[in-house]
Amino acid sequence: MNELNKLYKAMLMSWGSVIKDDARIVVSINGDEIPVRIDDMDLHLPLSEVLDGNCIDKVFFHPACENVTSKETEVFKVIRRLSTLKLLTTFSEYVPIMFGVASKNTKQAWRQNILDMLEPLKSAKRVYRDELKKLFQQMQVEVNDNGVDNRFVHIKVTKGGGRGKTGEKVYYKAKPVFPFYNEIVKRLARSEGQSDNQTVELNGFSVSIGALKLAAHLFKEILPIVETPDDLEVESTSQVGARLCAYLGCYYELAEQLNRIQNTFRADFDKAGVYPIDTNWYEHLDELPEIYRQVPTLDYNSHNTQDDEVAVSTTQRNNQNLFSVSGSGNRNQNTNTNQNQGNNNQNNNQGGNRQPNVVGGNNDGSFDTTVPPMEYGDNYLKTELDYMNGHVNHYAVNNNGNQVIYQCTRFGNLLRRIESNMGGMNNMMGMGGMGGMNMMGGQQLANGMILLPNGMTVMPQQLQQMMRPTTAASAPGGNVDYSATTF
Repeated sequence: MNELNKLYKAMLMSWGSVIKDDARIVVSINGDEIPVRIDDMDLHLPLSEVLDGNCIDKVFFHPACENVTSKETEVFKVIRRLSTLKLLTTFSEYVPIMFGVASKNTKQAWRQNILDMLEPLKSAKRVYRDELKKLFQQMQVEVNDNGVDNRFVHIKVTKGGGRGKTGEKVYYKAKPVFPFYNEIVKRLARSEGQSDNQTVELNGFSVSIGALKLAAHLFKEILPIVETPDDLEVESTSQVGARLCAYLGCYYELAEQLNRIQNTFRADFDKAGVYPIDTNWYEHLDELPEIYRQVPTLDYNSHNTQDDEVAVSTTQRNNQNLFSVSGSGNRNQNTNTNQNQGNNNQNNNQGGNRQPNVVGGNNDGSFDTTVPPMEYGDNYLKTELDYMNGHVNHYAVNNNGNQVIYQCTRFGNLLRRIESNMGGMNNMMGMGGMGGMNMMGGQQLANGMILLPNGMTVMPQQLQQMMRPTTAASAPGGNVDYSATTF
């Protein structure tokens, strides 16, 4: 198992996942193993022995290869659900233990802040504690079907821009939002002055003000960042897994804050069999730029397969569907039929780990010519070195016949994607062969390649492919069912 898969495995296991012998990823909840699925296909760890075999009806977990310009991918949605469910489950397990600690005799070694933490729990009426239990059962991982937002936590990821705290360019930012806690605070503010036994509505759930006060107190003591969430903003300054690293940086801080409460009452948590969230794998995220190419670019990881975000909703009580994600809805479009075919597809559409066709200068070793992951539909053609500006230009053509340039630094960092109209190429569709090339003003060179009027050089078969009409059935995304997924 390579270093990348070791990182993925540790990450998944820390969220309650189990990696089966055939590399399938399942989630263990109360002794039940629930498969993680995308478009009705099982999600697998991308082990070499699995990629080399029959990959039909398989999806692989490789979020580090996500294109920095992509929308949130289906695999990333799985990460959201696994990680936020872990945070929610851990928080819920803490509550009864905290009440148990509060019921014991006060220890002389306890500082005032601990006494202030436990006193409201110790004096809480049984009726409020019972209500609190039911109230916390309303917390969810996603917005429900009726649009009610009872999410315990949402890690908001936004594109960066400009320079960050360290002076480096920021690609993505992430910070937490606590919708359920925010509703509790709003409800208490509107009910100020009313007695604790007064019943109010919170997102359609009837609960007493006394129980709401207990809930707010536990949130602030177990997870203090709920009061100042803007203080926890994580920046990602690396293009490799930019969204992933920003998100996981925020997740790590939340997990560590939950872990801190255990240090105070370690014996009580150990006795209850509740242990800290494993975050040891997080330090290895810094290695992603060096190890992410150990697995080729794979579908459902590098780009979003939908035109629009899918509305998702779930409840904890519907675990069978919680880890089933809908992407393209067309299983025939899964290109991971086997490792060789998969690699060919990555080289054509995503750049992958292909060996570039370098022209326009000799590389003296100071340029990283690795082809970056390309947007879906961009077909790689060649790579040129720009010594004057210190750039590496990777040329491609998209399904509309337009030239696309992925401009990178000499160190391989993507600067920009440039798309330009190749002028009249779409009018030549259907006119294959050399006759069509001549009508486009193409000149055949001695090496067999065709020089186009815009200065691009392509192989004859590539030009014929560019002139081939694109049908709805053959175009990426054709015949796709974009129906929303519900849980």
